[in-house]
Amino acid sequence: MNKEKKSSLKLSKISILICVAAFFFSGISILITYGMNQNAQRMYEHPYAVSNSARAMRSRLWDMKSFSGILITHAFQSKDDKDSFFQNRYDMQKREIENIRKLYLGPDEDVDALKGAMDNLIEVQTSAVAYADHHSEDEVREYMDVEVYPYYDRVSDCLATIIDFADAKIYSLNVQVQKAGGVSTCVSLMIAFSTIGLTILSNRQERRNIEALTAREHDLQDALYLAQQSSNAKKDFLSRMSHEIRTPMNVIVGMTAIAGTNLDDKNRMKDCLSKIALSSKHLLALINDVLDMSKIEEGKLSVNYEHFELSQLFDSFVPSIYSQAAAKGRVFECKFENIISENVIGDSLRVSQILLNLLSNAIKFTPEGGTIRLIVSQAPVKNGHTKLTFRVEDNGIGMSEEFQQHLFTPFEQEDGTISRRYGGTGLGMAITKNLVGLLGGTIRVNSKRGEGTVFTVVLPFGISEETAKSEMGCWDDLKVLIVDDDEGTCTHASMLLKKMGIDAEWVQHGSIAVQMALKAHENSCDYDVCLVDWKMPDMDGIEVTRRIREEIGPDTLVIIVSAYDWSEIEEEAKAAGANAFIAKPLFESSLCHVLSSVIGRDRGTEEEFQASTASFEGKRFLLAEDNELNREIAVEILKTTGAEIICAENGKEAVDRFNGCTAGYYDLILMDIQMPVMDGYDAARSIRQSKHEDAGRIPILAMTANAFREDEEDALAAGMNGHIAKPIDVDALYRTMSELLR
Repeated sequence: MNKEKKSSLKLSKISILICVAAFFFSGISILITYGMNQNAQRMYEHPYAVSNSARAMRSRLWDMKSFSGILITHAFQSKDDKDSFFQNRYDMQKREIENIRKLYLGPDEDVDALKGAMDNLIEVQTSAVAYADHHSEDEVREYMDVEVYPYYDRVSDCLATIIDFADAKIYSLNVQVQKAGGVSTCVSLMIAFSTIGLTILSNRQERRNIEALTAREHDLQDALYLAQQSSNAKKDFLSRMSHEIRTPMNVIVGMTAIAGTNLDDKNRMKDCLSKIALSSKHLLALINDVLDMSKIEEGKLSVNYEHFELSQLFDSFVPSIYSQAAAKGRVFECKFENIISENVIGDSLRVSQILLNLLSNAIKFTPEGGTIRLIVSQAPVKNGHTKLTFRVEDNGIGMSEEFQQHLFTPFEQEDGTISRRYGGTGLGMAITKNLVGLLGGTIRVNSKRGEGTVFTVVLPFGISEETAKSEMGCWDDLKVLIVDDDEGTCTHASMLLKKMGIDAEWVQHGSIAVQMALKAHENSCDYDVCLVDWKMPDMDGIEVTRRIREEIGPDTLVIIVSAYDWSEIEEEAKAAGANAFIAKPLFESSLCHVLSSVIGRDRGTEEEFQASTASFEGKRFLLAEDNELNREIAVEILKTTGAEIICAENGKEAVDRFNGCTAGYYDLILMDIQMPVMDGYDAARSIRQSKHEDAGRIPILAMTANAFREDEEDALAAGMNGHIAKPIDVDALYRTMSELLR
């Protein structure tokens, strides 16, 4: 009996001891978990925010550096405009510095150094603005290189210090989580082993409690795993979007720079603006996909089937590819075979994305002096459908057979040296593969290390019933000579001209072309038109043109064919006697247009970029917009219509201005949504509920970056009459305003 009592007492003591130990270890776990939560929250609020602010400053700094020289010498007509432009950027940088100062966990000296470097940059760049007013462009560029750009580098170095510190803090969170996880695991094991001992001496209920506790641990581990998966998904998403968005942005920035250097050339400006417009629509379509989060999360992207011309598709990216290749010392060639119909039905945006990805990669992985080719062929039309085959060939570094098995896996690159030398995220091919599958096509690769790569993409397209037919016979009185050293280009151009009713001759040497033109002249059967390639080995197109003019005179029309930007030779070519220019790749529509323009037979094929402008003369609009730059853009767009614009910087100010005016004073209100003091929804409700005579009838148009379908529904529910998403489509804005005013 005493033994049983002693055993019972011993068991009680052991139980108490185990319980105390369990409570002690549980308390430690709680403290560790609480500390992890606090540290994670602090890390999220500070290093992440600081890192994002510093990176935003650095991105803005690079943009300022890229454009500062151009802006100082070209972009503005008055000093006030220059000062205003730079001051806006300085103010944004200063606000970011103050935000960093509040959140930065590193030494105060880092932020002080950044502020000092920024102040010095502002001072020297202000001097540069004044210097530019009295010196030539060459002197300004030299001044910027010596006196200003070093200060940009100092600011960048200061930002790098802050970013590195913040990133180190972020990375330390992972280390702390690992350490805390180890401690937590040890504590859990001690509790588990203690509980097992107690379970042997305890009843079934105690065992159930222990099982429940072993518990919770699995749930926590599952939650941690899901959190890690979510974090990886976000990183994957951001990387993909960065790749996709930067592609059209490159075209926009590049064409803007080209336009800035050709302000006196109306045709060149129109061409640049047209390409900017196409790339802007491309970019906007991508952003719309990003905003539609349900589609992204489910891995669904829509296909937009529409009528388009192949010439428009290739005009949207081929010039930029030529420029990229030439800038890096590569040769780019674009060839067409058996193009039956230029008018097709499909998703031109997705096709453009696919080809841009493949061609950009080919340029990246082809060494200087190498060649990249895009060869396009079309299958016969069958039951209203056809297939286009796109072959992208290069003689670059190639790939091993082993890596080709993983080529389309996200983030995959052959080895670490590829990423370090060539850059990239390894997402391009995965995106391309998904887009090809989305369009119902196929993609295959053939490559060898050191010998190059060939990608073959086959995509299906519909054929429009409204396809414009060739005007057979309307050009049959023309005599045309094609001059190009590439046989494929000659045969392709001949085929296109034959479809137009023209039996053309072709040669591959400029000197022979001059002889043939002279012989035809002597026999009184001159060529009406000579299509002459610019770059040929024995005699270039300009020299051929000059010789034809010297030997024959002005009767034979000469059209220069170029695969590159012809602005650098335009003056020389015109001086030599060229009548017009046409870009490769050649299409029937582009040939028809250029022949119409030089011969005077306008067939209405020209499609120029022209922003339509509505007329709102005598109208008065109230614009509610808190962002200064967006307000400036909106005012400039609306002022071109002849209307008077009154601005409010928040919703409350807009309501006060409306209530304080007489009946009929404002014709329409344009309302931003996210504004301080009072947002656009509340402002619209206040206007509709006011006692003003116009409260119920004045049109209110939401003009906002909130672009979800539910945002449009919320705007209508608040009493607005329409919704326009930013960035503003000017034509859509004018059209909507006209409808509301009507």
